[in-house]
Amino acid sequence: MPNSMTLSHFDRVVAAAVLILIVAIALTIGIGDRVGVTLSRVAPLGTGHATSPIVITFSEAMDQTTVESRLRTEPSVPGAITWNGQTVTLRPEQALAPGTAYRVTLEAGALGTSGRAVLSAYQYEFTVASLRVAYLFPADGSPQNIWIADPATPDAAQQITQSPTGIFDFAVSPDGTRIAFTEYNALEQRYDLKMLTLANGALQQLTNCADADCKAPVWSPNGRQIAYERAELNTDLQSVGLSPPRIWLIDLESTPATTRPLFNETQILGYAAQWDADGGRIALFDRSSVATLVYDLTDGRILAVPNTSGSPGVLSPDGTLLAYTELILLDGGGSRSILKITDLESGSVRELTSVDQQISDTRAQWSPDGTVLAVARQDPAVMRSTQIFLIDPTSGEERLLTEDPRYANAFFWYDPTGTQLVIQRFPELGENMEPDPLARPEIWIMDVATGEGVLVASNGYLPRWVP
Repeated sequence: MPNSMTLSHFDRVVAAAVLILIVAIALTIGIGDRVGVTLSRVAPLGTGHATSPIVITFSEAMDQTTVESRLRTEPSVPGAITWNGQTVTLRPEQALAPGTAYRVTLEAGALGTSGRAVLSAYQYEFTVASLRVAYLFPADGSPQNIWIADPATPDAAQQITQSPTGIFDFAVSPDGTRIAFTEYNALEQRYDLKMLTLANGALQQLTNCADADCKAPVWSPNGRQIAYERAELNTDLQSVGLSPPRIWLIDLESTPATTRPLFNETQILGYAAQWDADGGRIALFDRSSVATLVYDLTDGRILAVPNTSGSPGVLSPDGTLLAYTELILLDGGGSRSILKITDLESGSVRELTSVDQQISDTRAQWSPDGTVLAVARQDPAVMRSTQIFLIDPTSGEERLLTEDPRYANAFFWYDPTGTQLVIQRFPELGENMEPDPLARPEIWIMDVATGEGVLVASNGYLPRWVP
């Protein structure tokens, strides 16, 4: 009879396996301690955009204070730091400088909630891409498609959509990586929204608006939502026709993207949506109440600003002011529009256009820092065509930016740095100062400080910056 204390061959194999496993676990723990917390993702890397946030994702949850105190950028990038799980994001308070190289450093010593540390300093670099301009072309033909041009080499503009039916309108994402656009569906005889990723050309259907037109996409500042206009076609209802538009939202963080009305109340209609800089408020024009509605997404409040122009105006970047035009009827017929600013916190209203002058202000845009308004103005005392003035909304100080009497200036936007305007201009007069029957709209970039301009495209329209 075998000794009960003698291990069988099987027992010895099992014991050896257990021992090896214990050693392996010990080695893993030891090596893990020596490796510490790692960075699993950083962005931007290599190439960034003027509006890019700086993002770092860790291999585990972190003690936030120990990370924030060790995060450095060179040149310095002031901004707000936020967290989402294991990811920290630095959102610059001002646009990054195009053409500039930035170095991001995380010093050693940041702690995970497990007590493990980042054992060595991490560094990575990126260079901010130059600003480009997207626009629709051709203005005098069809189908219209989206083109993108670098102002430094406008002759090398590239067509980036290949729509056989044409693009109606579009919007560039805040980070400059995607474009949402409206395309006509010839088979269904309606408009729908699609999204193009610029890096790889990937195309995604965003809406399938059965018996409805969906147009006018507007990105939220964080790029996670798109507001748009939906109008029911009512083809199954006789003698009804097209319904007034309502604002809907697309949630891009869900897979697939989902969509819903901005307001649950079906009687709140509106169009021409816009966001403030942090995405906390949306403004739109409601024709039924003849007012601009400013919807606060944080508390659900809706502020109504009476406005007879039919245009919602423009929210200041911080969402506290609304600049808008108001129609004034003239004795003997006709009208002109003046520019007003409403303080949405106090309700006070100021007029920036003198009612005593024969001036008509038709469009305004805030600079990114909210200190200047670019205004399209017809002032017979200056010249007959519409020119762009830069106005300090606090002091009322004005400066004429565009001075060529041949051109009427209509549609324009500030670049993210606030140093340039992209402008849709129309050459009403030729070189001989006579009307030009062959004239077509043009896309220009104007330096805000000097007023110097660069022609980017002829026969193009609806320009937008690609940061």
